[in-house]
Amino acid sequence: MLDQQARLSKTQLQIASGKKILTPADDPAATANILNLQQFLNITTQYQKNSNYAKTRLYTEETSLISITNLLDRVRELALQGNNATLSNTDRATIALEVRQRTDELLALANARDAAGNYLYAGYQETTQPFSIDSSGNYVYNGDSGQRNVQIGASRQIAVGDSGVDAFVSIRNGNGVFTIQENSANSGTGVIDAGSVTDSNAYDSDNYRITFPIETTAGGSLTFNDSGGNDTLSYSLSINGTVVYAVGENGTPASSLTELATEINDDSSSTGVRAYVADGNLYLANTTPSANPIVVSEAMAGGSDGDSDTVSGYFGSLLTGTTAPNANITYNTNDATYYIVEDSSGNIEASGAYVDGAQIAFNGVLTSISGTPRTSDSFAVSPSRNQDMFATLTNLALALEAGTNGSTGSASLNNAINRTLVDIDQSQERISQVRVKVGARLNAIDAQESLNENYKLQIKSTLSDLQDLDYAEAISRLNQQQIVLQAAQQSYVKIMGLSLFNFI
Repeated sequence: MLDQQARLSKTQLQIASGKKILTPADDPAATANILNLQQFLNITTQYQKNSNYAKTRLYTEETSLISITNLLDRVRELALQGNNATLSNTDRATIALEVRQRTDELLALANARDAAGNYLYAGYQETTQPFSIDSSGNYVYNGDSGQRNVQIGASRQIAVGDSGVDAFVSIRNGNGVFTIQENSANSGTGVIDAGSVTDSNAYDSDNYRITFPIETTAGGSLTFNDSGGNDTLSYSLSINGTVVYAVGENGTPASSLTELATEINDDSSSTGVRAYVADGNLYLANTTPSANPIVVSEAMAGGSDGDSDTVSGYFGSLLTGTTAPNANITYNTNDATYYIVEDSSGNIEASGAYVDGAQIAFNGVLTSISGTPRTSDSFAVSPSRNQDMFATLTNLALALEAGTNGSTGSASLNNAINRTLVDIDQSQERISQVRVKVGARLNAIDAQESLNENYKLQIKSTLSDLQDLDYAEAISRLNQQQIVLQAAQQSYVKIMGLSLFNFI
């Protein structure tokens, strides 16, 4: 009867708890499986919490990126507006003021925080303000390039942000491959296009210079005429007052324009003039754009036979012993008619007649120059480098604040704004890339959440099979146990009431 009472009590407890295993002793193997499954369920629940945190942070980042995209769109409008030739310098200064304000707005967005107060774009240094302005007015990144990850699945981690390096700092300027910069000393009105790469295999990431030289009348030979045969004639060539080449009649004169150009270029640091040979002609250009003329001087020495001793110079001068032993040829800077492209080693990669707006192609690079550049003006083509988003906006503000002063100033402003426009395009492209990554992470989180929920459902189903009570069976068993207990109790009463007198 006591056993029946114990069984009935256990069944009642099972019905009350809804569990068929009340103690580990009921089913040790099943209990171990239940503990493992509950642990897996708790871990998966934590993964879901991590996913919710990651989504909240990524949605916050997405919101800031949308604001940055809108900001860059506005700055681009301001750049185009400032490039209007009808505006005054005062108008441009007003536009520059808004650009400065937009730069401050960008700084605030780059220092955005998540719901927990942590900085979005500081990398691992999430409690450190990522961007600040130093005492010199430069924008400084104080974070690192790290990227925090959150576990959202047994074998899946997801990045919950992007560092300021990736989003704002490591942005290639120019067209992303190379950038073009006009020489600040240019005196013409040449405006260069940002250019593009037409053949990536031909492009070699070298530094190039596009120069507009002056064509000379130089020939290819030097002739001595010592009429009496009793003198030792000599010839010297000077540029801007500096002797760059000298040779006697018994020496070995430079026999080609290429050799002569080499002699001239050996003294470029002193003369400020560089020589080029292209299409069978010798060209000269100031190493730094300048309106100053280039003065070529040829001189003869050593003659004693009057005008009978002569020297025919490289630049066409007929030098005589007495009346004309010296000759000066002045090459003034004028509107450009010819261009030369040289690499960092001084090799000429391309050349040709300058045509307003015509394409200039070399080594996989394609660009064009419009307007009227002056001879000796130059443009540099250099590999792109990293330029942060703040520098792009600051450069625009500086260009607008500088304004224009004549046609040369207008060309300088046009070049600066054209350069800024492609830099803004690169910034917008970078923000778009970051937004794509954020969107991909959000999609990945949604997919992983769905997997986690399915996994939780499977675990709960297995747990239910192991520990949940079959109420129909338990109630049936309870009724049966009650009947058995009652029968035992009644039997006990009858048995206890019997004595030997009942059998006499």
